[in-house]
Amino acid sequence: MDAIKITSQLKKVPFYYNKSKMIARWILEGEDKHEIYEKCLSENRIQIKSFERRREITNHLYQRLLQLDKTLLKSFLNLDIINAKFILVYAVAKNDPLFTDFLSEVYRNALLGDKKYISMDDFDIFFTTKQETNLYVSKWSAKTIELLSKAYRKMLVDSALGIRKVKNIYVNQLVIHPEVTNHIEQIGDYKYLQAILGVN
Repeated sequence: MDAIKITSQLKKVPFYYNKSKMIARWILEGEDKHEIYEKCLSENRIQIKSFERRREITNHLYQRLLQLDKTLLKSFLNLDIINAKFILVYAVAKNDPLFTDFLSEVYRNALLGDKKYISMDDFDIFFTTKQETNLYVSKWSAKTIELLSKAYRKMLVDSALGIRKVKNIYVNQLVIHPEVTNHIEQIGDYKYLQAILGVN
């Protein structure tokens, strides 16, 4: 059984596009972790009522955005919403191996296959397989799996990767600026382009 450490963080910290943009701007402006946390926690610029929840969200969003170099941070802030959301999905995937597996094994198959949607059964099969093959996932409760499946569906819709129709998520083939895709390929992250865009 695979012992690679996997977390279920997406069930607690979803896409948060606008909050991520705020923190990305501070990072790009050269503010350090202490200054950013001061704005998020003490000044509550991210507008989260509970202090503990504020801390949890700040931690996860900051870690996600650290996956982006200066070039991608600039693109995230300056390009149109589809490109920006793609870059944020890429950052989420880089910070979350299980979500990367989902994109590679389920989302990509839907993009390249004839069905073009992800059903509730597809989510169930993915998580059942991971419970059988990963030590960490095998210990998760049915409730955790249910919440994480819901979070993945929401992530796909919020990021523009999918469109919800009743209980199915229809995949959306994104057209991303070549400067972004070329840069991601050049830094050795081609597998994320394969997973999210379905490229060969």
